[in-house]
Amino acid sequence: MKSILMVAALAVASLSVVSAKSYDLILSSPAAAGQTELRAGHYLVKVNGAYAEFFNLDNRHTIMVPVKVEASESKFENTAVEAKTENGVSQIQSIELQDTNSKLEF
Repeated sequence: MKSILMVAALAVASLSVVSAKSYDLILSSPAAAGQTELRAGHYLVKVNGAYAEFFNLDNRHTIMVPVKVEASESKFENTAVEAKTENGVSQIQSIELQDTNSKLEF
């Protein structure tokens, strides 16, 4: 009986990993994430292994961008984008993910 409960608990735990949480992100102007250009619009962002998956809610396209996930000592209160502008192009440096200690580095 205990082994059945353990298997059931592992199955539930693995489902939570498969259904990764997504985070709302609105870009008011075009921006580059790594080498990838993102149009202005409303996105859902989630981590998919070594990639950030940007799902554009406006045109229903998904863009995969290589990312490095860094751990912070404390959780972030909001999803926040850090970007800088060089030569008139906005470049996303990082995205802090709300209610996690994960920061996506581009």
